[in-house]
Amino acid sequence: MINVITGRQVDNLQNEIIDQAVRSYYQDKTHDVFIIVPNHIKFTTEVRALSKLSVLTNKKQVAVNKLHILSFSRLAWYFLKDEAIRLPQILDDAASVMLLEQIVTDYQDELKLFQNKTQITSGALKQMYEAILSVRAGNIELDNIDNEKLNEETRYKIHDLQIVYDEFIKRLSEKFATKDEMQLLLNEFLAKSNNLSKMDFYFSDFSHFSLQELTSVRLISKKANNTTLAFKTKIGKINTNAEPGDYDYVVQRTIKQLEHFWQNQELDYQCQEFPLSSSSPSSLLNGIWTKTGNFDEQVSKFLQPVKADSRYAEAYFVARTIYQQVALNNYRYQDFLVLAPNLSEYETYLTPILRQNNIPFFNDLQKEMKYHPLVVAVENLQQIFNRGFQTDNVIALMKTQLFIPEWYKSSARFQNDVDLLENFVLAHGIKGTLWTKPLKNFVDANVIALDKSEQEVEELDHLRKYFVDILSTFFKNLEDEKDPQTAVTIFWNFLIKNRVAKRLEAWRKEANDAGDLQLAQQPEQVWSTLNDLLKDYLLVAKEFSLEQFFELLISGFSEANFSQIPSTLDAVNISELGMVQGQDYKQVFIIGATSSNLPQIEKIPGFFSSENLEQLNDGINTSGYLEDQQKINNLDQNYQFGNALSLASDKIYISYPVINTANEQLEPSIFYRQLLRLTKAEEFAQHDLPTNSDDVLTFMTNPEASLGYLTYLKDKEDVNVDSLLDLTEKKIGKVTQNVVEGSNFKNVPEDLSPELAQELYGNRIETSVSQLETYYQNSFEYFLNYGLHLKKRFENELDVIQAGNYYHETFDYLVKKIKEKDLNFADLTEEKLAELLIEIREELKEKGRYRQLLNDPFNKYLFHKLDQTTSNVAYYWHSNANKTAFRPQYSELSFGKNQRVDGLSYDWKDDNNEKKVVDLRGKMDRVDLAKVNNRVLGEVIDYKSSAKKFDLGLFANGISMQMISYLEVLKKNNKFFAQGKDLDVLGAFYQNITSSLDRLSSDKMILSNYQIKDLIKESTKKLMYNGILIADEEMLDLIEPGMEKARATSELYNSVKRKANGDISWPRNQSFTPDQLELLLAYNSYLIKNAGSEILSGKIKLDPYAYGQQTSLTYSDFKDIFFFDAMLKENNYHKIKAIDKKTLLNLIKEKLNLDGDE
Repeated sequence: MINVITGRQVDNLQNEIIDQAVRSYYQDKTHDVFIIVPNHIKFTTEVRALSKLSVLTNKKQVAVNKLHILSFSRLAWYFLKDEAIRLPQILDDAASVMLLEQIVTDYQDELKLFQNKTQITSGALKQMYEAILSVRAGNIELDNIDNEKLNEETRYKIHDLQIVYDEFIKRLSEKFATKDEMQLLLNEFLAKSNNLSKMDFYFSDFSHFSLQELTSVRLISKKANNTTLAFKTKIGKINTNAEPGDYDYVVQRTIKQLEHFWQNQELDYQCQEFPLSSSSPSSLLNGIWTKTGNFDEQVSKFLQPVKADSRYAEAYFVARTIYQQVALNNYRYQDFLVLAPNLSEYETYLTPILRQNNIPFFNDLQKEMKYHPLVVAVENLQQIFNRGFQTDNVIALMKTQLFIPEWYKSSARFQNDVDLLENFVLAHGIKGTLWTKPLKNFVDANVIALDKSEQEVEELDHLRKYFVDILSTFFKNLEDEKDPQTAVTIFWNFLIKNRVAKRLEAWRKEANDAGDLQLAQQPEQVWSTLNDLLKDYLLVAKEFSLEQFFELLISGFSEANFSQIPSTLDAVNISELGMVQGQDYKQVFIIGATSSNLPQIEKIPGFFSSENLEQLNDGINTSGYLEDQQKINNLDQNYQFGNALSLASDKIYISYPVINTANEQLEPSIFYRQLLRLTKAEEFAQHDLPTNSDDVLTFMTNPEASLGYLTYLKDKEDVNVDSLLDLTEKKIGKVTQNVVEGSNFKNVPEDLSPELAQELYGNRIETSVSQLETYYQNSFEYFLNYGLHLKKRFENELDVIQAGNYYHETFDYLVKKIKEKDLNFADLTEEKLAELLIEIREELKEKGRYRQLLNDPFNKYLFHKLDQTTSNVAYYWHSNANKTAFRPQYSELSFGKNQRVDGLSYDWKDDNNEKKVVDLRGKMDRVDLAKVNNRVLGEVIDYKSSAKKFDLGLFANGISMQMISYLEVLKKNNKFFAQGKDLDVLGAFYQNITSSLDRLSSDKMILSNYQIKDLIKESTKKLMYNGILIADEEMLDLIEPGMEKARATSELYNSVKRKANGDISWPRNQSFTPDQLELLLAYNSYLIKNAGSEILSGKIKLDPYAYGQQTSLTYSDFKDIFFFDAMLKENNYHKIKAIDKKTLLNLIKEKLNLDGDE
């Protein structure tokens, strides 16, 4: 007997099916009764069936052996397990794709879509594999397709598919099978079986069957004693005229396919309509959604639309609602269902918030296996095989903690050594073949503290050697191996020998002892999956390829998921929209209802597009057909959403966030907007934070979760939460006190006491100008850097700092070699200069830190570009050597305590009349001297790898004191530099070391007559000196004789010209008279003493400077410590304005209490 029960989506047909099945079993326990449901709800259906049987028999515990609740896949195993047939080895998808790759490669010359190897991608092969499964499922004979009805694209696809399909089936033969084989074997069994006549079958919660499932249903309905199927339609009736686009087209099409079969087979069947119930709010909402009913006010209260500030707010709304309903309205956790179109978007919000509120839940979102440490280990083994010993892969392998050497007694000690080893290898740029060298070979670079600890380095080297040895041996053993069985044995033994299996077992036991049964299952499942993948590989592989072997393992793991079992029955169920659910829920939440998520339209085609499939089905000359799964899914969106709306008996919540994690605006789904219009329900706004007293209860759950919100509200003037805070303190006293105290936290560093500052820095500060500039940039950073001596982890990379060091050392060596060899720079030929530069570079690149960097081919290229830049600058100096009387005299000249050149010293008395001192030390990149007319003249050159000028605004605020300090050092040490004579200083200048280019399309490169500027001349301008120039015409003429000519323009100093009247035009804000220079020097001394005084008095401020778009936070290493937020009223930038020379000089006079005009 065949029975078809139809009802609306709100009708609990599953309950009716279970009732009928259980009664059938209860009346005759000698015959088999099967309830067939989607795999997703098999467990809950089984629980409900047993519960009904328990009520029927009036027993608390029941046991059955003839009542079966199964999915289609489990039904196949049930029938075939006792059959006298040899069940084939089922190939994993990854192994099947690997087999396809072999076939495509073998037949590449015959194929049209895979003409070159770049087209043989894993994605293309997976699409072809799914197409092969569709052809098998649809009983398609590719030979019988009418090619005249196909366009060229479809013909090419069929051509290739036929070649690959035939060979694929041939290679499968009787050895192994694809994942759909069990369903095919089930249908073969059902077609031959004569034992179904005493069996009853009940099908529930299907709206669509796959082609093979449909075949199974047809065969069962033809042979079984009783077959009952339940379907939900738009109005609870069968519509034989349903068309694509109709609300319930997909389910009506399924019913029509079955009816057509029964009629052809002349089988009797009867249709029964489930009794209508229109009074419940759920039924009323279904009527409105399906446009079969009218508006009723009950619906406005039954549906609650929620507009949330963010996904966090959405998730908190769910948790808060569930918590309050359970606490106040006698609900149970199992009464709630949470659905999302894309559950992964809420993974980091929903589950932590539910845990915080102590709400038990079962998340049936499949937990992917690819993030397990064993899979991570396999991925990094593959990367090490492909790329060599790259540091990120070796360290990642170590951090899986699967390969812990025997001498470690604890994983914590091992992890500590891994961290130290990571610090060491990053600091020394160890990668590739450098991993094979002892660590002691690198300590001469002396870049981190570990370099000085011989014992620690030796212990870390032991760990390095262990991993290098086991990996090198492993890859060597597999390098030339061609036999798959031998190779897999080597891989297996590698894991066993290195105690990976024991480590997994230890994790299983640890999780089991902690009561985390879900986590305890993972080691066993991932190990079992590895076993299956290895078996699949041996079935498919003809010849061993390590690359292909790793690809199969990684691909297989990427498709694998951990199986999950609810730890308790009374739990909130979390699932994805579109998955079949039971109808025993009282309240349902549909979250994430944005326009991009709902409806869930699939757009990415498979091997065959929808257009291809239409042509093929027109051209198929047999009864088979190919199903367009994407089209079916897209046609079923309204119906599937209607199913979700029908799951709750008491309340439906639908919500969406207004922004995503990137702060991008999100729009509500068209479904959300339709419901808002149709139900006239009032939209609720869920904010991230409560804003007034009306919001308080919408954030209250348990004490732990509510405390933060109460603390946030306690300082609001119009909200009184003192009583709630008192209640919270009674529950979690210490925590409440800490959080309340924390809410008063201001992101402002505290000053040190003068005594503590003195202990930290002493009475005498020995520092450099750049360090004091840091104090003015942000005094908190100075404290962290030079008080606490915090440093970020050093990494030996060819970054801007290393490039700058290389520039400095190149020019330092050049100046010293010229002096050492007693050469005149102006007399050098370009060839001799080139020889000197080559000699210098060879010496530099033997230095530890540079030698290690040169192991990287890309760094070699970068060094080549750096060398080109230094050559450009050196040739520029050389070309100007005869234009100036200056000659480089000192390079990298240090000044300060115990140096040939005295540093600068400043002292003052503090409030207690104690003497305090700042001793300034440093190093000048280059000092040029000239002896002209019995005078000694000097200038300081500072190398910069980017354009730089002396900025008056920054100097006024203590952020650019370096060049003025250098001038003061020259003036203080004039006897040293002038051998007893007075030293006349021309200035301090920046030498831009650059080879940067301007775009030809840049406005700067186009003249007013639309001609392009002279590129060589423009690039030379960038190398001219820029900085502080003393406006002394006599001195300038002595240094650059060419400036004596009328209308001359300096070829050395930027923006210096001789006017038509013979006067010199000086740079407006970078030139100073000798008297003005004295003011600058006096102000510089004031700034240094002021900084020293504040440092020793313990003053600390979080006051980063801001100058236009530039701030001191941009390149700071301490941003994660500052937590600086300009939105906080206590966090403010120290804003600097650009000023001109006149303003600066007036400011200096004001600060120094000086009178008179400039």
